[in-house]
Amino acid sequence: MFVRAFPDRGGVWQISNGGGSDPRWSRNGHDLLYLSPDHRSILAAGYSAKGDAFTADKPRVWLGSQPQPIADYDAGPDGKRTMALLPVPGQAETEVSRVTFLINFADKLRRRTSAGKVMPVRKTLRRAKKVCL
Repeated sequence: MFVRAFPDRGGVWQISNGGGSDPRWSRNGHDLLYLSPDHRSILAAGYSAKGDAFTADKPRVWLGSQPQPIADYDAGPDGKRTMALLPVPGQAETEVSRVTFLINFADKLRRRTSAGKVMPVRKTLRRAKKVCL
């Protein structure tokens, strides 16, 4: 895993000598996160950048070894919590999983109840599913 300046000024800095994938800058601005080569751990390398200079610390384990490979991940804004998508044990990799996102559900519910139209939550949820990805 390497870091390169953008726009490219020729600087390249090695982060990992063991490989890795799916790098992410942490939201706290102090770590570069990435998946281990087997996708079972999340590693973090602290860094500092000033002008054209970049220095990185030795990578450390951010989220220890998981029983299933990590499909995707992200760190919380506080830098203390991590969300990781793990496959369901026993589910074939070719099976499609479905995720439904309820976008602005609280706002929509508030608008419907404040306008005097009290709609059952079940009906509101059914309508909200139409915006699923």
